[in-house]
Amino acid sequence: MNIGMTINMTGVMAALKKAQPSPQKTERALGRAASGHILDMLKRVDSGVGLSGRFKPYHPKYAEYRAKKGRGINSVNLQFTGRMLAGVKLMTKSPSKAVIGFTQEVERKKAISNQRKRPWFGVTDSEQAQITSRFKREIFR
Repeated sequence: MNIGMTINMTGVMAALKKAQPSPQKTERALGRAASGHILDMLKRVDSGVGLSGRFKPYHPKYAEYRAKKGRGINSVNLQFTGRMLAGVKLMTKSPSKAVIGFTQEVERKKAISNQRKRPWFGVTDSEQAQITSRFKREIFR
């Protein structure tokens, strides 16, 4: 199973046709919009919020394990070692798409497991608006 997200850019497409930016400029704008989204998504997760609101609490057994290891149990932020979230990167970009993924397979597997329990990898409506705004700002500067 892969984790993926799609961003609706229909509002930008008409303006793109009119402006006719170079492929290099479009690729740069997509890359910057995607990189900005990574930061926004990681801030959201760090504050304990997933795609559908606050994360559900840790299972009591897992909370006990976390406490024994000296980790917090009150705020669910999907971090134990921090490696999974540190592994979220802009993998590839082109004039037509930007791909956000994981640098290590083990971190991708952790993300898939977490995604099943607490959906976090994706785009909220407000993040969609921020991505579109970032892209427009970059493409039309």
